[in-house]
Amino acid sequence: MSTPRSSAAPRPPDAPEYRRLPVEADEGLPQVFTCRIGDTSYEFGLYAVVDARPDDPLDTVYDLGPGPAADPPVTPPGYLVLRVVRQGAGGPRTALLRKLVAEPGLVHPADRLAVRLLEARVARGNLNGRGHYGSSIVIGVAERWA
Repeated sequence: MSTPRSSAAPRPPDAPEYRRLPVEADEGLPQVFTCRIGDTSYEFGLYAVVDARPDDPLDTVYDLGPGPAADPPVTPPGYLVLRVVRQGAGGPRTALLRKLVAEPGLVHPADRLAVRLLEARVARGNLNGRGHYGSSIVIGVAERWA
């Protein structure tokens, strides 16, 4: 996969190298794409569940990540769901089907992959629609072992 590494603090020598998945936020959600990671092909399916009002402007952006610490804690207005399907000789096999949480250090295991949601900002216009409305979705993926 030729996508750049996510920008973060220097990684320890034994830490996995995360690469950014090619999510095209302007293509809208739901979204499906295939990536080859190592010697395996994976299909990634991504969709959002957002508590959006129909009268919100198309450029209304919902931050689905945790906000700054508040008392009481503020619940994000929705979440992303990621499905990872590993392609193999025995046919496709679901490796992950999970609600993602953008929380520092949280890693979602998916077969031989490690998945991290780094940013999840979804504009109402990109819920079932294409266009440039300000959505930004950053998901990092790394091989857990070869």
